[in-house]
Amino acid sequence: MRDLFSTARRVAGALSALLLAAVCAAPSAAATAEPKNLQVMSWNMCGSQRDSWNCAGTGTPAQKIGVVKYHVLNNYVQAALLQEVCEDDLAQLMGELGTGWDASFQPYQWSQAGVRWNSRCGNDDGRADRIGTAVVIKAGMADARSHPLTQPWTGLQNPFHCATATYWNVRLCVVHAARLGSNPDHPDWDYRDDQFAEIEGVVRSFPKVVFGGDFNSLSPDDPGNDAAWVWPANLYSKGPGTDGYLECDQAGTERVGRPTHDYGAKIDYLFSSEPRRWCAVADSAYSDHHVLIESVSVV
Repeated sequence: MRDLFSTARRVAGALSALLLAAVCAAPSAAATAEPKNLQVMSWNMCGSQRDSWNCAGTGTPAQKIGVVKYHVLNNYVQAALLQEVCEDDLAQLMGELGTGWDASFQPYQWSQAGVRWNSRCGNDDGRADRIGTAVVIKAGMADARSHPLTQPWTGLQNPFHCATATYWNVRLCVVHAARLGSNPDHPDWDYRDDQFAEIEGVVRSFPKVVFGGDFNSLSPDDPGNDAAWVWPANLYSKGPGTDGYLECDQAGTERVGRPTHDYGAKIDYLFSSEPRRWCAVADSAYSDHHVLIESVSVV
């Protein structure tokens, strides 16, 4: 009988040790899951060669490509959300970035009473490659797709599209919102409120997301903004712990930031669901828009 009790105690002791090891191992394994840093750049390149786009004097395609490469090399940018980029220039950029980089491109389109055609990079007698927006990602891209937005029946239609950065498992989306007056038949019609609400509906479906670009709108708390109503109530967060997404250059509860355009206003934004590490605003001689870079920590 004594041997039976002794055996039972040994078995119970062994089981207790195994359970204790399992319990202790769980936190240790979780602790090794360190966050991955991701640097995302947004830039309206003003790359059009078409006179009506007013990008003359903002640099050559090679100089604009050089700006992106500079931030890849010096600020460790691993993804770029580009607006007003010509398709051939994007191809040149991808060739110079080298292997390991992917790009998703969507063109601007002109709609005339609902009949659409792709916008050219150049004048009618100039460059025929398309101009549009792009998501550029290092270390893997997946599920690149466009999402429809409310657009002018007549006027320039701007794309909104997203792709997954597979190494970080983060969805990246590029925005170029309609300008007030984008419909020449109805210059007082504003499409931004509909577009911002639709963008919010898309990005909220992603567990991890960084989205940004040229929103063609002042910050909602900018005292000079008489169209703050275009911002949905819960898109632009009012500070840590509140609903919505914190913006790259946001400090506390104040929804403003440094100017991102040559005329001295902030109209470019980067929002993220992930913790912000740092934000940079970099001037450039090669566009009327500044470069915006956000570093986030992704678990």
